[in-house]
Amino acid sequence: MIKSAFKTYKKHKTPIKKWRNRLLLLGLVAFCTWYVNCLPDQLFNNSTSTVLLDKDGNLLGAKIAADGQWRFSPGKNIPSKFETCLLEFEDRNFYSHYGISAKGIGRAISQNFKHKRVVSGGSTITMQLARIMKKNPARTISEKVLEMMLATRMEIRFDKSEILNFYAANAPFGNNVVGLEAASWRYFGRNPNSLSWAESATLAVLPNAPGLIYPGKNHKRLLDKRNRLLKRLYDIKKIDETTFQLALSEPLPEKPLALPQLTPHLLARLIKEGYKGKTIQSTIDNNLQQKAVQLLQSHSERMQENKIYNGAVIITSVKTGKVLAYVGNTHSDNKEYSSDVDCIMAPRSTGSILKPFLYTKCLEDGLITPNMLVPDIPTQFGSFSPKNFTKQYDGAVAANKALARSLNIPMVRMLNEYGLEKFHRDLKNYGITTLHKPAKHYGLSLILGGAEARLDELCTAYTQMAQELKLGIKKDLLFVNEKNKKQNKRTKQKNNYKSKSDKASIYCTFQAMVDVNRPDEDGNWRAFSSSQKIAWKTGTSFGFRDAWAIGVTPDYVVAVWVGNADGEGRPGLTGIKAAAPLLFDLFAQLPRSQAWFTEPHEVMSNIAICAESGHRASELCGKTELTWMPKNCLNTTSCPYHQIVHLTKNNLQRVDSDCEAIYNMKHVSWFVLPPLIERYYKFNHPNYKVLPDFKPECLSKISDRAIVVLYPKPNSKIYVPVEINGKTGKTVFEATHRNINTKIYWHLDEEFIGATKEIHQLALNPTVGKHNLLLVDENGISLSMKFETLGK
Repeated sequence: MIKSAFKTYKKHKTPIKKWRNRLLLLGLVAFCTWYVNCLPDQLFNNSTSTVLLDKDGNLLGAKIAADGQWRFSPGKNIPSKFETCLLEFEDRNFYSHYGISAKGIGRAISQNFKHKRVVSGGSTITMQLARIMKKNPARTISEKVLEMMLATRMEIRFDKSEILNFYAANAPFGNNVVGLEAASWRYFGRNPNSLSWAESATLAVLPNAPGLIYPGKNHKRLLDKRNRLLKRLYDIKKIDETTFQLALSEPLPEKPLALPQLTPHLLARLIKEGYKGKTIQSTIDNNLQQKAVQLLQSHSERMQENKIYNGAVIITSVKTGKVLAYVGNTHSDNKEYSSDVDCIMAPRSTGSILKPFLYTKCLEDGLITPNMLVPDIPTQFGSFSPKNFTKQYDGAVAANKALARSLNIPMVRMLNEYGLEKFHRDLKNYGITTLHKPAKHYGLSLILGGAEARLDELCTAYTQMAQELKLGIKKDLLFVNEKNKKQNKRTKQKNNYKSKSDKASIYCTFQAMVDVNRPDEDGNWRAFSSSQKIAWKTGTSFGFRDAWAIGVTPDYVVAVWVGNADGEGRPGLTGIKAAAPLLFDLFAQLPRSQAWFTEPHEVMSNIAICAESGHRASELCGKTELTWMPKNCLNTTSCPYHQIVHLTKNNLQRVDSDCEAIYNMKHVSWFVLPPLIERYYKFNHPNYKVLPDFKPECLSKISDRAIVVLYPKPNSKIYVPVEINGKTGKTVFEATHRNINTKIYWHLDEEFIGATKEIHQLALNPTVGKHNLLLVDENGISLSMKFETLGK
């Protein structure tokens, strides 16, 4: 019976053992599967601070992470001093264990038993990393076992340097500071690689109890911990006695330091452009940035006396296209002053700052030569009547002087001749993105500030003009280094600057901009004498709301805007007074260019120019000059002002064949300007010779009914028609001249209103009341008459 029972037992034991073995095998497979996959693909997926570095890796500014922690992206390597301190304090056997230290666990058990409480966890750095990865759960035996298993898996998956990097980047350092990079800047204000032994030791002891001890909390305990670690380093001969004593004497930081905020507006801009949460190495020169901030701030403090509170500066390198300084606004604690607005990106009225682009295009198009006289006289284009800053007229002025003096009337006339639509398209090709309306919306006032532009886009256009001239190529403006740019998926590799300008035209434009003589703006240019040659231009918007100044050398471009962010205008807010002084202060901080731009003779022609008119010389020009200028200047008109005049033998009177025998005449080449131009020109040019008067008997024949007004009749009363829409229309005034090719200049109440040739008609809408109409032809013959406009 016993034997039978034993046989029955053996019979049932075999399948139980098999199932147990199978379960054990299944459990082992499950454990191995879990173990292999127990670590996530990415150990840490925490939000990180957006960190902006200068070109050398120094901190310019940072924005706290989304979870409210100062957590920087991991550094490339762990500084040797910090690694030594950390391993001596936390895990002396780090390089010899595989995630678990039996010696450390034994020591922890002994210490905890001795003190009858938990005073040591025996965790290796790898185990601590596992705990940090799991968001620091409650300390239990099961959690400790799990940390051990995770630690061994980490040791298999990562090498020791990677584990150290993970730890240094994610360990808590007290308060809301996470990671070595953030801790180094928050507590010591510098890069981890620049830390001393005392500073490295301080940071090494913080992760051990980050909630209890950190700079600003439990100062004495932190100092004792640091000094014990330094003593340990001295005992094992990691540091010598001198270093040890010096380290002991170093004070602890009293509290976390405020992070630098040298480029807050650039940081905000880059966050919007897709760099949020990244560490960005910019192209900014730290020293130059600091100087630019200081200069703008001190300049702003002076301007505040006139209630001008904002300004912006951007400096670029011509050679590389890199932005070296970016100051988006002044600093103020008063929120009313809108210091948080990035004025570099804000569209503002351009004033005269676009004039160099028009001058360049007119040279390219063969419309002008640099010295060609351009009329500066009372001018009317429909309802638009441009005025110079001084409300005065020169009669005629050389094109390059018109640019240097920023005269409005000559530039408007040049724009009208060049073509409004074409220039509007050119500005877009220069990279100006703020022209949202069609050209006709802006009209000819486009060149005087009728449109808006951004400081960075203007700086880009001037920089790329300089690049075309100096390098023969143009480059994108760079705010961040190429590696960061490629890593940012939202960054588009594009160049908005599509305009291809002629090198010779750019050279002539910069030459004109070198002339800082601005007598039309109170002679303030005298304050800017400098040993450095700079091509520069100012701009002032209508209503004194915006002051611009942009300067160019072969090496740098400096762009300045000054004004109020809310658009409030102020008396004296002009480019020459408010922006130019800062421009030259900034150039004084830059290395001086060793040489000026090379004159590009390969794309220029040596052209004979009339010395008086600046046009291509005609055979009648008495004095000519050979001048290098763009080849397209060969297409300009020859001098229209030199003409043969017939004089009496004593040169005192003019005659013609109707009143003087040919053998009694002298035929002389004379520089003759049209009457209206001459009227203003002669006051500014004492050497200008006015034509002699006609001999009396000749004048009577020439002037007899030379000009006749067909409508209105002298002393008549007229009505101006009313359109269907109820608005006042225009009535056509008409005259005739004995010589059909003679030009007539029209004036209404002593105001120039236009010129006609061949068909002498003008559409006018004079106001109700009495008026005086004056017509003057090229020979100075005039006709004046009165008329009256009646109301409805």
